[in-house]
Amino acid sequence: MFDLQYTVEGTTTRVVVQPGCLARLGEILRQATEGAPATVVVLVCDRTVDGLYGDPVRKTLAEAGFALRQRILAPGESSKSLAEVEALYAYLADSRTPRDALIVALGGGVVSDLAGYVASTWLRGVRWAVFPTTLEGAIDAAIGGKTAVNLPQGKNLVGAFHQPVLVAFDPNFLKTLSERDIRAGLAESVKHALIRDEGFLDWHEAHLEDVLALASDTLAELVATNIRIKAAIVERDALETGSERILLNFGHTIGHAIEACSAFALRHGECVSLGMVAACRLSQSLNLLDGSVVSRVTDLLSRIGLPVSLPTAIETDAILEMMRADKKIRSGKIRFVLLEGVGRPVVRDDVPEQAVRKAYESLFS
Repeated sequence: MFDLQYTVEGTTTRVVVQPGCLARLGEILRQATEGAPATVVVLVCDRTVDGLYGDPVRKTLAEAGFALRQRILAPGESSKSLAEVEALYAYLADSRTPRDALIVALGGGVVSDLAGYVASTWLRGVRWAVFPTTLEGAIDAAIGGKTAVNLPQGKNLVGAFHQPVLVAFDPNFLKTLSERDIRAGLAESVKHALIRDEGFLDWHEAHLEDVLALASDTLAELVATNIRIKAAIVERDALETGSERILLNFGHTIGHAIEACSAFALRHGECVSLGMVAACRLSQSLNLLDGSVVSRVTDLLSRIGLPVSLPTAIETDAILEMMRADKKIRSGKIRFVLLEGVGRPVVRDDVPEQAVRKAYESLFS
């Protein structure tokens, strides 16, 4: 069992990773809130996850003494919208959801982003918890309190920092994921290795087959290492006002633009993979990164089964325009997270547009 706590601005988040903990989620949630008990839980999940796990989660929450309410969403990125936020607000208002209620997100990053944002704003903020059911959710989206919804103009433009009181993950959730979703989730794990720990990159290369085979001990080590990396960064720079948390955006500036311009036809992790390849090549073109590292990263992503080239080219000007709407822009300049080596990230806001174009267009081949 992996059990960690991190504290950000007065909120302590407990993170539990344990095979078989699905049946104990209600008990674990009760323990995490024992200092200020809640009676009402609002469960938010999509139809697919509800069909897989809704009944056992409702059972464990009821056994822990929570009065249960729920909101079931349509699956997919389209639910990360202001329209769905408004619909959830209306549900909370109609059901007279009190300020001491808990909102529980059951699902992947779309559900946790939406539910967390609503929790941050309903009655000026209520507590929330995350039961991630995807690899990407467990190692990235659920950790750190970033919540957001999309606008037509860009991804995650409306949001808030709001730390959950609990993240509880049963690795057995991954057994119902598609192979494509497992591979997509690994992009964030590779990202953490590239910005923090070359030894962890070595680990990916040595243990990839066991990870893809869903070997329980290997998965537990993968998830725990990722959570430690991200939680440590979040504790030091919770609101991304310093120089650390922005490093978690490695591969995301171009990746988010691809994701939005492709109308979310690609998985988030697939877009991050493309963004990391472009960021590595951009780093090389600026004489920051050796070509051998670029090849190493590209080879690993290919072994995982992640894209390293675009299946369908998207117009460069559209990608650049989407990047200009990125929330990480400061003083009108796009900030890129680049690499000087594995575990040696650097933030640059002086990257020539022509170099960005070339790095992005290298994904066409």
